[in-house]
Amino acid sequence: MKDKILQGACLALYAASIALWALTGFFYLFAALLIVHVSEYFIVGGKVGEQAGISKGKAFLLCLAFGFTWWLPIKKEQERGQDNEQD
Repeated sequence: MKDKILQGACLALYAASIALWALTGFFYLFAALLIVHVSEYFIVGGKVGEQAGISKGKAFLLCLAFGFTWWLPIKKEQERGQDNEQD
């Protein structure tokens, strides 16, 4: 549930940044979100998605839209699974 709330907040931040850009011409917030989320895909999201069996395209779109809020729960679950295998 918390993940869905964070994903909604991420989309709301995108909407606010687009509104800010449209109303005032201040595009820096939108550009920062875009840069951070694209970078995040190449640093972590792509690997987590691949390990979870998610296509590269879908993982990219999820990173672009939701940032860490989609891949962090998957990564935590993967780490818990590895810990259980080692025991």
